This record gives sequence, C-alpha cells and structure tokens, in this order.
Amino acid sequence: MHPLPGIADPFSSLSHFAGAAVFLLLTPCLLLRGRGQTTRVVALAIFSASVLLVLGTSGVYHLLDPRQEARSLWQRLDHAAIFVLIAASFTPVHWILFQGIERWGVLAGIWSVAAAAIVFKATFFQSMPEAVSTGIYLGMGWLGLGSGVLLARRYGVPFVQPMLWGGLAYTSGAVLELVRWPVVVRGVIEAHEVFHVAVLMGIAWHWAFIYSIADGKVAARNLAA
Repeated sequence: MHPLPGIADPFSSLSHFAGAAVFLLLTPCLLLRGRGQTTRVVALAIFSASVLLVLGTSGVYHLLDPRQEARSLWQRLDHAAIFVLIAASFTPVHWILFQGIERWGVLAGIWSVAAAAIVFKATFFQSMPEAVSTGIYLGMGWLGLGSGVLLARRYGVPFVQPMLWGGLAYTSGAVLELVRWPVVVRGVIEAHEVFHVAVLMGIAWHWAFIYSIADGKVAARNLAA
C-alpha cells in the first residue's frame, strides 16, 4: 500500500514534479546559452518545453487516484508526451549541428513519425500490448543512432557519449518496466518507479549534451574547418 492515501503512485508523481521544477529552473540558462540566433533559441525552447510537458503530465497522471475519471485522459496525455519528447530531443541537435537535408529531412521525418505514433497509440490504447508500445517508443528513440554515428565521425566518439548514456538510461528503464524488475521497496519503489528514475537520468544526459552545443560554437568550428 502506498504511504500517501489517495495518490496512485506518490514516488513517480513527486519525482517527476521535482524533475520538472529542476529543469524549469535550468531552462533560462539553456535559452541564454543559445542567444544570438532566434531559430536556435526556438529549437532549444522546443526541447525544454517537451521536458516540462512529459514530466508535468506524468506528475499529474501518477498523482490522480485510479478512481478519478480524469485519470484515463491524463494517462493518454502522459503516453503522447513521450513521443513529443523523443521528437523534441532530435530538434536542437539537428537544427544546430546539421544543415540541408540532414537538418530538415530528419526533423520533418521524426515529427511525422511522432504525430503518426500518437494517433496510432491513441486509437489502439486499450488493446495495444505493452511490449508493442515499448517497442515503438524505443524504436523511435533509437532512430537517433544514425545521427549519433554521423556526429561521432565528425567530432569523435566522446562528443556523443552523453546522448548514448541518455539513450541507454531510457532503454534500460523501459526494459526493466517491461519485465517488472526490480522491486526495491514493495509497494513503494518497484520497476515502474525505477523506470521513472531512468527517465530523469535520460533527460539529464540529453540536456547536458544539448547545453554543450547550445551556443552553436561546435557547429561553427566544423563549418570553418
């Protein structure tokens, strides 16, 4: 039984609300680092907004008592927000570090996939097996492997390591959630709560990478070379 009566999952809710508060405080720093080019700031803002959306939506959903009718709607919003976060994580990376088709083509593609996935997931929300849903999320996220390989060739493997660690954090959390392991404190911190911690770690790694490129200097050096 959860220690906070009336709250469906207090650990997941409070941890993601706390994460949202932290990243909200970090957002001005990220946007200020991108100053000097309006479109760059917009790309950074899209990523930041997606982080706040996914953590805030998750916090509300896991806060609501299962008996509340609104919880079903928030559950759908929670799942849709994950697709938004994935596409938004591509956005500043491809806007800042790529040009031409590698910028526009990938961004048009990933946002189209996100939109289609949201519609597909909403249509088959009740009937879709969890393994299929998890596979869609992971498959969409790991489309970024191609981008990572290109960046590793241009800037070296250490440059892309934060993105890799972020991807592994998301993936490990999703897999542990799927197999329902581990149980740290029964009824309080189980596989789902571990997944939520993994999401925070994944966001943190990606945030760190995006912050490192936010001023555009890395891309400028590559163009000058």
